[in-house]
Amino acid sequence: MPYMTVGSELTTTGGNYNQAGNVTAKLSGEYVEMRDFCNSQNVAEVTQTDGINWGGNAARASSNADCEVPGFGDDSNTHASRTGFYELNKMKEIARSRLPKNNWLKGQLVAKMNRENSCNAYWNGSTVNFYREGSGCGNTGEIAAVFDHEWGHGMDANDVNGGIAFPSGEGIADLYSALRLNDSCIGRGFYNDGRKCATGGECKICTGVRDIDQAEKKNGGPWTHTMSNNKCGSSVHCIGVVYSEAVWDLYKRKLQQGQFNYDENTALEIVTRLTYIAAGNINTWFTGPPTFSGCGSQSGYRAYLEADDDDGDLTNGTPHMSAIFEAFNDHEIACPTYQIPVFDSGCPNNPQTQPEITATPANMGVQLSWTTVSNSVEYEVLRSEGVMQCSQGKVLLGKTTGNTFEDSGLQNGREYYYIVVPKGVNDACYGPSSDCAAVVPSAQPYFTVDCSDSSVIDFDVNRVPASVSRQCVVTPYDGWTGSISVECNPTSTLMGIQCEGESVFIKAGQSTATCTITISIVSGAEMSEGSVTMVARGRSIERTSSFDVTITKGGGPQQAIFEGGSPICKKHGSSCDSVSLLDGRGLNLGPEPNQPNIRGNDCIDGSSGTYHEDESLDKIFVRSLDDKDMTEGSLIEVTATVWAWNYGDTDSADFYYTSDALNPEWLYIGT
Repeated sequence: MPYMTVGSELTTTGGNYNQAGNVTAKLSGEYVEMRDFCNSQNVAEVTQTDGINWGGNAARASSNADCEVPGFGDDSNTHASRTGFYELNKMKEIARSRLPKNNWLKGQLVAKMNRENSCNAYWNGSTVNFYREGSGCGNTGEIAAVFDHEWGHGMDANDVNGGIAFPSGEGIADLYSALRLNDSCIGRGFYNDGRKCATGGECKICTGVRDIDQAEKKNGGPWTHTMSNNKCGSSVHCIGVVYSEAVWDLYKRKLQQGQFNYDENTALEIVTRLTYIAAGNINTWFTGPPTFSGCGSQSGYRAYLEADDDDGDLTNGTPHMSAIFEAFNDHEIACPTYQIPVFDSGCPNNPQTQPEITATPANMGVQLSWTTVSNSVEYEVLRSEGVMQCSQGKVLLGKTTGNTFEDSGLQNGREYYYIVVPKGVNDACYGPSSDCAAVVPSAQPYFTVDCSDSSVIDFDVNRVPASVSRQCVVTPYDGWTGSISVECNPTSTLMGIQCEGESVFIKAGQSTATCTITISIVSGAEMSEGSVTMVARGRSIERTSSFDVTITKGGGPQQAIFEGGSPICKKHGSSCDSVSLLDGRGLNLGPEPNQPNIRGNDCIDGSSGTYHEDESLDKIFVRSLDDKDMTEGSLIEVTATVWAWNYGDTDSADFYYTSDALNPEWLYIGT
């Protein structure tokens, strides 16, 4: 189970955890908690050794088996609690990937299962609630679409605007469910006595509460604002079909046909993105009389246009404006074109070809790579799981400008599905999605690379040639052996940088190996900044790590900064002055800003005596005698400004040097 409490841990999205021995698992976690009326609203628990197995067959043993325990654990381990815990966690995972800053999505949602009633479910402002089987209806806590719909009410109440949208919040709850499951029949299986839905039009085959696809209803046309006025009365479930059907038409028809002709996955991602962004800014989906009731400043039509816009200006069109207008206008909830002119614009030089994706299994993870698509600024990586494969709502795993991605925390032996979508100059600019890639993670040999030193590498154009080495630790797992090639590539913004990698070979039984990256500045270098990327490849596995690099120009007198226990001049120059970094004597006299300023534990300043009378060191000044920038072999002068007691004939000053101020090994020069 995803994100489930097991002992003191929370499982990953794939249900993995690390604790061994005797542990207790609960259908409760960071994001969802199930309380079941079959067991006095308690949370299901099971205690087992060396692996959690809730047991049992997912299918019901009989009708009216709401409180049946299909496996192990206590009486709260019902079909409904198990089903709901999985589905609500997956619904919230998708939503968090789309709205990462929404605090409600980060909190725990309580679901109350098997309430003693039938044919309903509801959101009460803080919890979602589900009924048992009865009166010709199935158990609403065993229907994924009903979970997603009731969760959708909570999302509507906790988005940017807050509160349930007008004139009906049912439509957006239907949309969240339909886009998650890619099914226009809301709550399929809600009726288990042969009935078909009739809300918002008589359904052909849907056994749920309503269908938001006009082609699946006997009237065979859009459910318009006018029809809603004539047939819905005050029924919010009926009224909501007006706009939910419009958005479903946008996905299924307007974007997959005609001039856009998107594939299903691309169209689904466009509409999912628009819905999550737009819904939070809608106060009233439509208002006023038909035929154009979507002109309000916080209307559904305007919010979808604004979510689609690529430059913040609706007057110059949006990338999919004509499709959005047609979908909403068919339902009489758009706005006249003389108020908001309709034309498609934006997304110049948009990606036109689909990437070819390769998915490679790893231990509890997947490694993805894909071909480069011309004009792509970045790529979106998305994952789904379950019988619908890629034809369902997906978790947006991330965005990258590269051609690889690693997904982790997955369940070995379970099939996962991925697509990659190339994006243009703006988030609203979509190229065609890759085909769906299926992959099953499995335990197999692999390796990791850790380049722990992430400090900026700083070169000086006046000091050429020069090199810096960084070491990376290669760790093999599960019996990995063989050669790992290492290469290093600077970005095009760096002028005069070369990079070389040292390949390694992992022998049987070897625990770690070290590879060295050498980054050099060469003749012709210019002031610039960028990064170098280390790429380690072995078999089908690829690991990367980056180092930031700057090329600056020193020269002339330099002032030191205090770093690593010493005053350091970071730039190359003709002199280096500690200025006031050493001035003073101990904590109280001066005081000395970076005390104790000593070599090892020798000669620590005391707190007695008189400032600028008793012994202390004020400054060190290093310069080249020819006043040119110091280079190897230059003759230099070191001047120390000190205070000595009386005439100084009883005091002495010792001089030391080191070649590395950050990791000093002090060598004595003289006294």
